[in-house]
Amino acid sequence: MRAFAQITITADNDVVASDTPPENPYTGQLWVDISATPPETMVWNGVNWIPQNDLEELRRTVETHTTKMSELEKTADGINSYVGTLTETVETISGGLTEEQEKVLEAQSQISQLQQTVNGLSLTMEEQYIGGMNYVQNSAGLNGLTSDWTYTGPVTVDTSTDTKNNTSSDSCFVLGAYSYLYQIITGVVPGRQYTISIRAKKTSTYSAYFYVKYNGGKYVYLFNQSTAFGWTDFSAVIPDVTDPSVQVYAYSREASLYLSDIMLTEGSIPRKWTPAPNEIYTSEVKIDRRGIEVSNTASSQRTVITNTQFAGYYNNEVIFTLNKDETKTKKTVVDGELTVGKTKFVPMPTASQGLNIVILD
Repeated sequence: MRAFAQITITADNDVVASDTPPENPYTGQLWVDISATPPETMVWNGVNWIPQNDLEELRRTVETHTTKMSELEKTADGINSYVGTLTETVETISGGLTEEQEKVLEAQSQISQLQQTVNGLSLTMEEQYIGGMNYVQNSAGLNGLTSDWTYTGPVTVDTSTDTKNNTSSDSCFVLGAYSYLYQIITGVVPGRQYTISIRAKKTSTYSAYFYVKYNGGKYVYLFNQSTAFGWTDFSAVIPDVTDPSVQVYAYSREASLYLSDIMLTEGSIPRKWTPAPNEIYTSEVKIDRRGIEVSNTASSQRTVITNTQFAGYYNNEVIFTLNKDETKTKKTVVDGELTVGKTKFVPMPTASQGLNIVILD
């Protein structure tokens, strides 16, 4: 079937309808090519006649666009599916990240604690190697009531089983009623901090105290109380020492105050009790800055060597002593010959034969 249509063109420009294009066209001139079925409107672009409305090209363009839209829809569907999967993956990862974040935060906390622990260990190790020397002489009475201490009233030394079971030194001072005990310590280094520690027991219900006097007039009390207490550790830090002289002082209004393991060391932490330098105390040997004492409990004998005496004791009685250029002795036993100056005393083979005295040339 052939279709026919009537076309009416109304325009300000001339429109030529013919089988052939008009001569001498101008740019934009319209020409209806009636030789085409259906007639086709052409326009002069200045060079060529081109279809004013290229339907075939439009169809091809539409088909191309339709195809591309279909492909785009498929691609979009794939993208949507991928995005959905990706969303689920992200949500899963987000959940995992939350757990990982918690683990990281926990790890950070543990690292912080570890750093603090390491810092604490470093400080402890540093302080362990700084100082450590006990400045208190005869700090538990292991050498008796020596001249290191000044005291008044009934002050004794105790080495009973209770003391041995509750102190590091196995010995302690015991202050009776209205008694005091103190020691002036010299040699501390100004500008450093020190720690004073003590182990004590108090049986009375009257006042007793122990303090450190430093910098001429400052006081640090380890305890000052009236109530009784069992063996207890006390310590205090002296942070601002400016004077090399320090005094440790104890007082008891009523019997009995037990004091042991007195320790003054450099640093800010209490340390386990040790005697002062050059002090060695055992059951039979005592060595300190004054000298050496060797004893034998079984025979009640002891020998003392100090800067003031060289003597032997039996039951606390002096048996022999060295005094400048002479030796004094209470009893002497010679097993063999004895020479005194130019006189020699020679025992005979038997006691009944007596003693042979020889004058030397």
